[in-house]
Amino acid sequence: MLDAGTKQAIRLALLRCFDSVRGVVDVSEVRDHILALLVLKYASDHAVETSHAVALEADAGSVPSFERLLNAKHMPAIGQRVDWALADLEKQHPLLKDAFHSVRFDSSLLGEPTQRQHLVADLLSCFGLPEFDFRGGASAEAASFACETLISEAAVVAGKRGADFFTPPEVSRLIAGILRPEAGESVGDPCCGSGTLLLTCSAFARAQSGGEGCQLFGQEKNGGTWALAKINMFLHGERAAQLAWGDTLKDPRLVAGGQLQKFDVVVSNPPFNVKDWGQEAAAADPFGRYRRGVPPRASADYAFISHMVETLKPGRGRMAVVVSHGVLFRTGAELQIRRQLLEEGLVDAVIALPAKLLPSTSLPIALLVLRKDKSDGQVLFIDASRQFEHGKTQNKLRDEDLAQIEATYVARADVDGYARLVSLEDILQNDWNLNVVRYVEAVEPVYQVDLEALRVERAQLRAELEGLESRFTSLIHEVRHA
Repeated sequence: MLDAGTKQAIRLALLRCFDSVRGVVDVSEVRDHILALLVLKYASDHAVETSHAVALEADAGSVPSFERLLNAKHMPAIGQRVDWALADLEKQHPLLKDAFHSVRFDSSLLGEPTQRQHLVADLLSCFGLPEFDFRGGASAEAASFACETLISEAAVVAGKRGADFFTPPEVSRLIAGILRPEAGESVGDPCCGSGTLLLTCSAFARAQSGGEGCQLFGQEKNGGTWALAKINMFLHGERAAQLAWGDTLKDPRLVAGGQLQKFDVVVSNPPFNVKDWGQEAAAADPFGRYRRGVPPRASADYAFISHMVETLKPGRGRMAVVVSHGVLFRTGAELQIRRQLLEEGLVDAVIALPAKLLPSTSLPIALLVLRKDKSDGQVLFIDASRQFEHGKTQNKLRDEDLAQIEATYVARADVDGYARLVSLEDILQNDWNLNVVRYVEAVEPVYQVDLEALRVERAQLRAELEGLESRFTSLIHEVRHA
């Protein structure tokens, strides 16, 4: 376990990397370059420590390790040397194949030749700092923490643009805590972004089992984000993860034998209200994902949900998806799909979460939980929208907030002002509306008032006021006769 001091040192060292590029290019544009050097440094340190460093061959000679690159940082064409090293790294590790396809250190993106030479040298120097020494027992943990921090800090810098690849760790932890993935189970994410949700699920399973994690599968539409996910998996030691590049709705890649792959656990934080999602071809979908209804052209929210449901394994298959509140009550085709999911007994819980949890929106969000093994014919509604830590630009769920939500979900019982177990008949009476405020009524705190104490306090205040009035009158008299 990394201590707080080590974490802070790594965070400050990463900020130095950011400072190196400012004034030349936006940090968000070279996030992948910085990540690439992090991977190269980690792989190099690991190879040195295990005493089987492999020389990285190139036309202009060999670049055997990060240390050699660092020593050559002022030599001509250092950017090209780094590119050669990354290409060889991809060959050595199958998971990293094409992970650096958008990264070029010998590129005008990093400035004109002289400026580029200095910038690459500065970045190499940053990763030569002691904070990025990934040798020793905690090397994997330090590297994964550096990766997580780099991704989150880059998301902050990118603002709303960071929403495409970043799910806040607290939201990921909540999803893992609700679904409780087990060692060896398969976990899929159709919009995996940087892979945060997948990694958190596997980490949860490892913590419970004492070692073994999950089998991880993901697909991502954005090529740069897909590459980021591969790097994230590599640095977290999930070398067997299978990540596909492509549009899940138009071209699902996680298939086997002409059928969608099935998973024990399915998680996702898909983009909200995607318009161009392929609605015109949905009715004839070869995988039958829209048999409950075709979602509207203007929003893919229920297209993602429909896809996720069809990838659940029979039996204990379970899923959680982050949604906007509109998903819970919109009418038309979405009402039809929502009603069908409820009638099939798949909807397990709806958890209202605070506003401003995601970098993409200031609106409140919700967690929709579905299970294949439901048998009680009821839906648990939890209003967790009022307990959180306030932030200037983004709010945060605290450990105690997460614990309360998870405990309430497990107990599956009414809690005044916080949770309510609702029958399908009651939901039908509300036109299949799943908005949490329809079912959980906020309870204002009741304070006991000590009337006698108030009378005593009132008398004391009145006496103080009379004394001040007397003093004020005396002062006025003195001024008039001065």
